[in-house]
Amino acid sequence: MIGMEKMGMGKSVRRKVSQLVVPRLEGRRLTDSTYFEKIKRLVERGIGGFILFGGKYKDVKKALKELQRISDTPLFIASDLEQGLGQQIEGGTLFPSALAIGSAIDTENKDDIKLLKEAIQIMSQEAIEVGINVILAPVLDINTNPENPIICTRAFSDNPGKVTWFGREFIEGIQSLGLIACAKHFPGHGDTERDSHLELPVIKKPIDTLRRIELRPFAVAIKAGVQMIMAGHLRVDAIDPDSPASLSYKVINGFLRKDLGFKRIVITDAINMGALKERYNEDEACFLALKAGVDIILHPENPESVIESLLSKWEEIELQVEGSLKRISKAKKRFSIVKGIEGLKSTIHLKTKNKVAETLSKKAIKIIKGIPEFSEISILLILDDDNSGAGNTFTNTLKTKYSFIEVIYIDSDNLSSERLRVIKNVNGKPLIVGIFSKVSAWKGRSGINQGFYQFLKDSLKESYTSTVISFGSPHILDKIEADNLIAAYWGSDYAQRAVGTLLCEKAT
Repeated sequence: MIGMEKMGMGKSVRRKVSQLVVPRLEGRRLTDSTYFEKIKRLVERGIGGFILFGGKYKDVKKALKELQRISDTPLFIASDLEQGLGQQIEGGTLFPSALAIGSAIDTENKDDIKLLKEAIQIMSQEAIEVGINVILAPVLDINTNPENPIICTRAFSDNPGKVTWFGREFIEGIQSLGLIACAKHFPGHGDTERDSHLELPVIKKPIDTLRRIELRPFAVAIKAGVQMIMAGHLRVDAIDPDSPASLSYKVINGFLRKDLGFKRIVITDAINMGALKERYNEDEACFLALKAGVDIILHPENPESVIESLLSKWEEIELQVEGSLKRISKAKKRFSIVKGIEGLKSTIHLKTKNKVAETLSKKAIKIIKGIPEFSEISILLILDDDNSGAGNTFTNTLKTKYSFIEVIYIDSDNLSSERLRVIKNVNGKPLIVGIFSKVSAWKGRSGINQGFYQFLKDSLKESYTSTVISFGSPHILDKIEADNLIAAYWGSDYAQRAVGTLLCEKAT
C-alpha cells in the first residue's frame, strides 16, 4: 500500500478530490457481485472511504478487507456505532442508548466507570475486528429540549457537564486503539424541535449561552484530541444567520477552526439530508461545504457526479483540497495502530459482552414515579408506535409470574378498530402499559402520536391501578398520569427482561 505521505504527489487532481468524498456502503449488498464491482471501481478511482450501513459480520469483514487491499491509500470505513457494532452489523453487540448509559453510570463510582470503559473497549474492538476504523460517535448534543425529534435518547444527558464527561471517556477509549472518534453534531443539535433529516433546524440562542451549554462538550473534546468533528445541518443565528453550519465559512473556518482551535478533520453530516435539500442541490451543497472549510463530504447520493462537479471548480477549491489532504493523510496514519491488532480474535468473550450490555440496561432503569407493588396484574397493554411487533420479551417475562395476564397489542394499524373495546375491557382492572417508540431518522418526532396519547389517557382513566413504562424517550412519560412511571430508555430484549423482572420482584 502506498504510504500516505506520498498522497497528493503524482496523483491526479481527480484522485485528490475523490479522497474528500465518503459515500454510502450497503453491507447487505456486498455479496452481490454487480454491486461490489461498482464499489471496487470507486476505490480504484481514489474514493476516500465509505459510511457503512448494515450487513452480516462475515460478509462485511471479508468485503472490507478486499476493498482495503485494492486501495492505494487506506480507506475511511465509517459507521454510526453510537450503540456499538450491533447497531449496524448482524453478529455485533448492541449496547443501550446514550441516554440509558447516562442514567446507568454514576460518574463518581469506580465500579461504574470500570463498566463503562469495558463497554467502550468492546465497541471499539468489535469495530476493528470487522474492519471499521471511524466510529461516528460520541453524540455531544445536550438533551435540553423534550420535543427534539432526533437527538433525545442519543444524547447522554440534559446536563452539559455530564455530556462533556461521557464524551471525553468515549473519545479517549475509542482513539486509544487507533480508531478515529467523531464528535457530533457541531455546534449542537440538542435544543431543536426539527429533524435535520427532514428540514433545517434553527438555533436562536445568544453566543454566551451557546458557549456555556452547547459548545462546552465540543471545546473539551478538542482538548482531549478528538480526530474528527461532524458539522450539523442546522442554522445557528448567533454565529451565522444566513447558512447551515455545515456550509458556513463563519462556523467552520471561523468559529470551529480559529475560535475553538480545531486543527483536525471536519466532516459533514449526510449531505443528502432534507435540511439541505430545501435550498441546495447536492453538487452545490458539496462545493459550499468545501469552501466553508469542511474536509470530507459524507453520504452523497451520487458521488461520481459530485466529484465531476467539484473538478469543474478546481481553481476555487484547490487550496482547501490540499489542506484537507494533509489532515486526511495525518489521520489515516493512525490506522497502522489498528492494523497491528486487526484480525486477532477478540480478547473479550461473547458472554462477557452480553453481560456488560445487560448490566447497563438493568442499571439504567429509573422509577420516575411511585413504587410499583402488585398483588395481581390483569391486563398488559403493548403500545407499539413503530408497528414493529415489539414487546414479546417483556410479555414473556411477566408471564413467568402472572401466567393468566391478558395481553393486548396496539399499533397504528389496529388502534381505530380496537380502541373502544380495549378501553371497555380495562375498566376497573390493574393495568401495565409498555410503550415502544424508537428515536430514528426521518420519523420527525421522538414520542408517540396524539392518537396514541389520547387512547392511553382514556385507558388509564378506566383502570384500577396503572403502571406505564417507556421503552424509548423518557419524555413520553411527562404527559402521562399514572400511579407508577418507569423509564427504560430503549426497547431491547435486555431492557424488556430487566423491567419485567423488576415488576415480578415487586409482586406482593
